Amino acid sequence: MTAWPLGLDWLSGFLLAFAITPGGHVALALVLERRIIRPRAEFTALVYGDPLLCVACGIGFALTPDGIPAPVAFLGTLPAVLVSVAVWLGFGVWQWVDELRRGYYTVAQAFSPTKVWHQLVVYPGFGTLAGFAGTAGLAAPVAGVGAVLGKVVIGAGLLAWVAMNVYDRVHPRLGHPPYDWRHLRPAPRPWPPASTTLRTACEVSPTDRPRDAG
Repeated sequence: MTAWPLGLDWLSGFLLAFAITPGGHVALALVLERRIIRPRAEFTALVYGDPLLCVACGIGFALTPDGIPAPVAFLGTLPAVLVSVAVWLGFGVWQWVDELRRGYYTVAQAFSPTKVWHQLVVYPGFGTLAGFAGTAGLAAPVAGVGAVLGKVVIGAGLLAWVAMNVYDRVHPRLGHPPYDWRHLRPAPRPWPPASTTLRTACEVSPTDRPRDAG
């Protein structure tokens, strides 16, 4: 078997994944966007789906303590990592442009700290880490009931994440508030309903709206 890069195991793999998302998102929202993440104002895939993928990632590492299984040993090669990062990054940029074109976000939203993090770090970094760990876990030898349950949890976590993304397309949330980089703070309220997600934010009750802490 091919050893995992950086000596990752179930705990370090889970913590690394969680640090990228939702951890990184929460930290950027708090420090730069001056807001506290409130589940009812966020996409379900972020609030619930990403933590599920973090668990699946940890289980993937737990099922492969000796390294990447032979059938998917190519995942441990530099070309595989670079291709995965490039594909995810390409998707992130394409989605970025498409959402701007469709008016899903305004420019100020699209270049907010959490949105930039999501497109340029979460997709290539988290996508590669969770994707490789989950794939390796599913390809791991079946060595008892625990291994079977682990594979089931990985598959269920992925399916749940996909379902949440489908749900989010139909039920948009604010996601990323408009941001003013010149003053390193959110754009002042009131926000004009200039995008799909800003119009959604206007429909949310005041107690559910993220507040500008500045």
